[in-house]
Amino acid sequence: MNEPEIFSLITEESIKLYANLHRAKNNRKNVTIIYFHGGGLLYGVRDDLPELYIKKFLHSGYDFLALDYPLAPESNLDQILKSASDILTFYLKNTDSVFTLKNTKYVLLGRSAGAYLSFMLCDMLIKNKALLPMAIISLYGYTKLNEIQFITPSKHYNKLASVPDESIEKIIADSPVTYGPMDSRFSLYIKARQEGTWIKYLCGPKDPATYSLADETLRSFPPTFLAAATLDPDVPYGMSKSLLKLIPNSHLLTIYRDVHDFDRDLNDESGRLAYEEIIKWLEDKK
Repeated sequence: MNEPEIFSLITEESIKLYANLHRAKNNRKNVTIIYFHGGGLLYGVRDDLPELYIKKFLHSGYDFLALDYPLAPESNLDQILKSASDILTFYLKNTDSVFTLKNTKYVLLGRSAGAYLSFMLCDMLIKNKALLPMAIISLYGYTKLNEIQFITPSKHYNKLASVPDESIEKIIADSPVTYGPMDSRFSLYIKARQEGTWIKYLCGPKDPATYSLADETLRSFPPTFLAAATLDPDVPYGMSKSLLKLIPNSHLLTIYRDVHDFDRDLNDESGRLAYEEIIKWLEDKK
């Protein structure tokens, strides 16, 4: 696979965001998969999706665009959502002139926190009467931040060694961070889940319900592919089951495992099979 073309945008808040574009060469669908990475909004990088999965989209004729967004706690959730909206809007307004793509159709793809951003962005697009995605793909995602498991200490993460305060102080930067590799920032997420302070990192003193989508809102969403593991230690499987009932024309792929990001380990066929099912599902949405 060739190196991606890289585009950039500087937001009104002077945050520089990048976008990686992989172009499909054959069997072009003229549909762009727009990807937001996971990481609890505390860590993660735009180019974290394994090449295996990107190739599956490209070989099926889909262009693939991976977008940056700023991370917490250096940026609060309002800034994160605004920046994610800015870079998505930048693409939608400049699909032809800057990205030289004729694509008008697009799909929002997110893993975990990236799926959360995709859902929140879809709500913004509906309110702004903007061009909606033809579909959303949510891998172990969520639409509510006031879930009890999110705001209380995690039994799963408290099985790990506690993270000292001084190590966190070394992680948090004095300016916005948009590229946060797992090996340098994952301990921030571990500590936040151990203490039950994850949502406070994102929302501060604001009510997390403010950043959660109402059931009625979800009923107006485009077709959505959901995938989640039954014993996910990070995001309750029940959240995906609820979305299946609320979002019209949605589909749920269940992974019977005690894992969160089941598609991270390339030795596990769950990920490969999931992306194959996603592509088959998309074929019916043209």
